[in-house]
Amino acid sequence: MSAGVDTVPVAVMPTARRTGWRARMHSLLRARHPDMVHATDIATRETTLRVALRSFGVVIAFWWSTTGVVFALERNPTTRLLGLVVAAALAIWGASLVYFERDRETPSAARRSFLGGAFLWTFAQVTFYGGWIIGPEQLRLSIPAEPPSWSFAVRAVLSMFWYQLVMLAALATAAIITHKRVNRVGWWTAALFWCVHQIASINIFLGVENPGRGFFPEPLVFLESYFGPVQNSLFLPFTLACVIMYTLYTAIFALRGRTPAYRQSMMLLTVIGALSVLELAVLGAPIQLPLWEAFLAVRGY
Repeated sequence: MSAGVDTVPVAVMPTARRTGWRARMHSLLRARHPDMVHATDIATRETTLRVALRSFGVVIAFWWSTTGVVFALERNPTTRLLGLVVAAALAIWGASLVYFERDRETPSAARRSFLGGAFLWTFAQVTFYGGWIIGPEQLRLSIPAEPPSWSFAVRAVLSMFWYQLVMLAALATAAIITHKRVNRVGWWTAALFWCVHQIASINIFLGVENPGRGFFPEPLVFLESYFGPVQNSLFLPFTLACVIMYTLYTAIFALRGRTPAYRQSMMLLTVIGALSVLELAVLGAPIQLPLWEAFLAVRGY
């Protein structure tokens, strides 16, 4: 009763739960599985766009800066040694990130585990492109040109034998650390980077339009004798299609994952896949992208 006027309580009707196509549309916009839209704390609700932008930022910044720094550190023996020391420190840090984040199921833990696996991969790249660990000495020789073949490509890959062992050791480290743990992003990151590197190498050895001659430092120039003809082999469109399918597959899970951590993990792998598609496409096109001109200038290229 207030000022002689009776107040009548108004019943608040509960919000109807969305069903059918409305639930699916709502979950897509919210990047949520339909069963999770109403049960998830609002603090963890991140839109697909936000997760994608954050993933692109992390992966592309790492990929671009790391590749450029590796190029720049090939300037002279002193800078190569500096690169090895820094890469070794990053590898130790990376292994610790993978270890400490392996039981944490959050988006930030997924990103840190990604960096851990990426640092392990970086160490292997620096040991290779810095000329520290290449392959058996008897294979480090320029060879006469011959028609491209699978046996030729296999010999080319084996010429990088010690690098392959270092990379497999990094993969084994990440696999052991994350075995049966909830956060295995670090292992998947290192494995995916390595697989893409192998695919790109085999394509170059079988033949592509844009093999990138002249980028190797002196200890690795012998590898150019393994390059195939300057024309795309049939292996390139096949591998490009496979990587596109993989990227679309992970993108579906990045959109439909039931937890923020899982969506973030799959989005990171999706971005790596997208960059892999770009890399293979550039190999097959007679173009030069000025992505690392500043780093190459430091190197004196």
